[in-house]
Amino acid sequence: MRSLAPARVLILSDRQVVPTVSRTGTFEFEDLVASVDAVDVVPLGRPGSRIQRRLERIVPGAFGAPARLDRGEPYDLLFASFHALSELARLHPLGRVLALARRAFVNIDELWSTSMLRHRGDLEQLRRFDRIYSPCAGALELLQSATGRPCEHLPPSVDALRFAPGGPNPARVIDLHLMGRRRPDLHQALREAAEKSQRFYYFDSLQSNPPMPNYVEHRLRLADLVRRTRYFVVDIANSDFPEKRGNQQEYGPRFVEGAAGGAILIGQAPRTTSFDAQFWPGAVQAIEPDAASITQLLSELESEPERTERMRRTNAAQVLRRHDGVYRWEQILRAAGLEPLPA
Repeated sequence: MRSLAPARVLILSDRQVVPTVSRTGTFEFEDLVASVDAVDVVPLGRPGSRIQRRLERIVPGAFGAPARLDRGEPYDLLFASFHALSELARLHPLGRVLALARRAFVNIDELWSTSMLRHRGDLEQLRRFDRIYSPCAGALELLQSATGRPCEHLPPSVDALRFAPGGPNPARVIDLHLMGRRRPDLHQALREAAEKSQRFYYFDSLQSNPPMPNYVEHRLRLADLVRRTRYFVVDIANSDFPEKRGNQQEYGPRFVEGAAGGAILIGQAPRTTSFDAQFWPGAVQAIEPDAASITQLLSELESEPERTERMRRTNAAQVLRRHDGVYRWEQILRAAGLEPLPA
């Protein structure tokens, strides 16, 4: 994919390697950036053989870059985003890849202090980037200490215009919407609350991360669902894997996706300074995994329709002001010393 203007940015995308549901928001961000900047988006291939990876560690840049990336003049910026540290192997041969741009930034979505020591080899790879980003703010200090590179929080974002409720607003026929993985006790409580009060509870019955080749269609579908949702359930990231997150509390993209569509967020929010800095008072209505208390909260909210309408408008407006992907790209451009283009 190529922008109309001469490209100054190279985005390396893993959309052809891991086209899974959990990565569709990242691909949406890459497309959004390509629509407002002069960008080449180049899909990565699968990592090389084990022998090739070992050789590259010994002789960085031993293998030539794909011909499609040889253009003579280096890009101003290379940007790549990966789900986890273990996926950095896709950038082999890293030495040759980083030579394609004057600066190289990388984003790691999943960054947990409990597992960082198991990825010492991958942390060495990160030392070769000029700046490292992650939405997991709680592990950045440890990452910066381990790599010696500047590390910066890149909060989750969304294509807010795609998700924003338009006029005339569609009917919010989904009472409760829980997307993706969840804590079993919370899911059971929501089911009981919905059954007893005859509310429509929409959830993912398939608890996995399936391939999603048409990620654009998936994002359009998700936006349609959120715009038709009254109460969107959120939780601390990896709440169902306490051994993975340890004491670290983070929030995922669903917080901004649900609010962007004008749904009211209910659930649990992280108790962190990074969350407080990004969200507004009352952004999340707290619930516990108890059917009776969930039903009571919904009844209280529904008894004040003017208040709930204000909450929905506030959520959508705040995401437009704070969490659109273009704001994240401006943050990255500032760090790279590049001016945003008029788009």
